[in-house]
Amino acid sequence: MAKIAVIGKYPPLEGGIAAKTYWLANALAERGHTIHVITDKLDIDEYHTITQTGPIPCYENVFLHRPEEVVPWHIPDDRQRSISLLNSLLEVLEAEKPDLIEANYLVPYGVIAYLAGRITGIPYALRHGGSDIRKFLEDGIWPGLWRKALAEAWLIITDAESEGIVRKWTDRIICLTPYMPSPSIFRPMHQKRNGRRALALIGKANYYWERKGWRHVVDMWPHLSEEFDLRVISQGVGLESFRSYAEPRLGGRATWENFVPPWGMPDLLNSVDGVFCYEEELPFPVFSNLALEALCCGITVFTDKTDMVQHFRAHGIDIREHEKRIVTLPAREPVKAAATLLDYFYGHREPLDSITPELYGHYIASNEKALLEAIEEP
Repeated sequence: MAKIAVIGKYPPLEGGIAAKTYWLANALAERGHTIHVITDKLDIDEYHTITQTGPIPCYENVFLHRPEEVVPWHIPDDRQRSISLLNSLLEVLEAEKPDLIEANYLVPYGVIAYLAGRITGIPYALRHGGSDIRKFLEDGIWPGLWRKALAEAWLIITDAESEGIVRKWTDRIICLTPYMPSPSIFRPMHQKRNGRRALALIGKANYYWERKGWRHVVDMWPHLSEEFDLRVISQGVGLESFRSYAEPRLGGRATWENFVPPWGMPDLLNSVDGVFCYEEELPFPVFSNLALEALCCGITVFTDKTDMVQHFRAHGIDIREHEKRIVTLPAREPVKAAATLLDYFYGHREPLDSITPELYGHYIASNEKALLEAIEEP
């Protein structure tokens, strides 16, 4: 069994990377590996922190480490987040002597893993997201740093969508599925409803919320019947701006809720009839955790993306048998979008079913194999 130090985003920080890190760390621990997670202080981000988490449920072989020191004011006026994380990682490496450092997200965690690897000689693997690839590698930010950090990594874990970008920097890569929910956790629960239908917008309200397609959902809402309610589960720097746009148009048929932690998502998804996953106007391509989690729970996904099934197939996830629960809406045509949504609910609906567990098993096994091979490489 391996001992792995993982540095990255982790609950209560919100986001797809934090959720992926949480679920994968616990899955690898369940297979017998020891996982030490090094992550940020609890108060690192007031806008994107899940406020009500309680104790974080972890498998017994997962150990959580956060910086605890109070950093004095210093010039420049900065909380020295990266240096605090580097110090915490070095302390864990010295005490636990893991076989491998794995970083989830290149900035700042991948840079910290690179520095710690240089200092200690412990091999490191880098796992990127989507936005960090586009913002830093593709746009050429800090090329001198990436030439060293990527070249000296034992392994870069990428995906089919980003392989070409990463390969420009190094050939020490492996393409894996970015994420797959566990169907034993994300599953239909057949909860009783109150007769009304609830649809959900879930995600960060960041500074570019207008490019997330949420405006189109709001514009469609007056054309839906009164039986539909909208639940907005969101936080972020752009939330007040979005709320000021949305509330006058939603006719009082909306609730505004804070983020829920990853382990609360199955209950949340099973409490609604559908989720909106609009992607066409985003500034860079995304891999939607939410869409897969909803499908696993038997929940309908409403999207403006005409090729969502093909998009997931390109990542090695075949969800064609669930295609009838992915409903494409003409987002920029609110009347037509509302009619399409109503036709779906008033017509024949697909039964609630989950996604085959073989996809999840392959996702976990391939990640385990890649990390173990990185450890064994001379």
